[in-house]
Amino acid sequence: MTTRPHADHVPEPANVRVAVAGVAVQRLVQRTVQAFTWRGIVAVTLFCGVYGFVLSVDPSSGGPPVSMSAYVSGYAWAVKLFGPALVAVVVAARFAPLRLAPRILILGAAATVGIAAGYCVMTGIPELIAGWRGDRLDLLVFPLRFLALGWLGLIVYMLEEREQYARRLLHEEVQQRLNMERQVSEAHLQVLQSQVEPHFLFNSLAHVRRLYSTSPSVARTMLRDLVQYLDAVVSALRSDDIELGEDVKLAVAYLNIQKVRMGARLTFHVNVEPEVCDARVPPMMMTTLVENAIKHGLTALPEGGTIRISAVAQDALVAVKVSDTGVGLQKTFGAGVGLANTRARLAILHGPVARLTLLRNTPSGVAVTIHIPRRQRQSAPI
Repeated sequence: MTTRPHADHVPEPANVRVAVAGVAVQRLVQRTVQAFTWRGIVAVTLFCGVYGFVLSVDPSSGGPPVSMSAYVSGYAWAVKLFGPALVAVVVAARFAPLRLAPRILILGAAATVGIAAGYCVMTGIPELIAGWRGDRLDLLVFPLRFLALGWLGLIVYMLEEREQYARRLLHEEVQQRLNMERQVSEAHLQVLQSQVEPHFLFNSLAHVRRLYSTSPSVARTMLRDLVQYLDAVVSALRSDDIELGEDVKLAVAYLNIQKVRMGARLTFHVNVEPEVCDARVPPMMMTTLVENAIKHGLTALPEGGTIRISAVAQDALVAVKVSDTGVGLQKTFGAGVGLANTRARLAILHGPVARLTLLRNTPSGVAVTIHIPRRQRQSAPI
């Protein structure tokens, strides 16, 4: 009887191990390549250019480089010396811990190893061996100057690195705060919209119920119009904003429904300039203003009154006005859910640019004026 080995003890195939190792090496190379930024490469290149100029100057005269070939030779000499230090520091910085003390030690060691490697490439192994034997002691003392320059460059690198890290943390913090504010605004807007929907529906259904007791045929007509109106308005209520022209159409449909109930007691006029129809407003904003005008202004008057809707351009703003000829400002006017929600939704949509003001209308009634930014039209491509 043969037993199958347990799955935990089955050795991995060689090709799987090779593939895993290849992926690890590929990720390591990617992380290393990503560490080289154009800013760092340009900084080292400029440094090598300046140092190559210094090396090519004639020591006796202190004048300009002896020749272009001398400058190119000095530049190449500086690149061979400090290039390995750049590679060593950048690679070590990718894997070194973020804590300052161990990071300084690791990057300092990397800079030292890189400069030593560059010096070996520049000088040559045979001459270094001669220096160790005592024949060329200057070859061993000379690198101390390069180490000092390398460590000075490392200090500048770490200061720049810390500044970039602080800027990145600040940017991430700002983005997180903006995301949180946007999420809070979206949640707030959803709550406000959920308050507007029952507020409008309950008032409309109450009108239908009252009409059924006095004029069933008119109530059936109004109910049919209300169903059609709600079919059009449901999608608008689920949006964050809507074009002003579309919102005015919803308000006019609402006024037509109310006119069935009020008859000759209600008249209304609409004057909206075509160029401001694409301004963005909270859904049902105009209907809320019209509903308030009827409820608080016209219903209490036996003769009813008139509602006027207008929207005109005022430089970079749009002035939207809903006025009525009702009873005028009362103590409780403006303290209800409708106008409070309108103010809040305008603030969420447009910020401090949007304004809502209540004034006495002439000769009677109330005028609600809202200022919102105009929508910037994009010029047609040439």
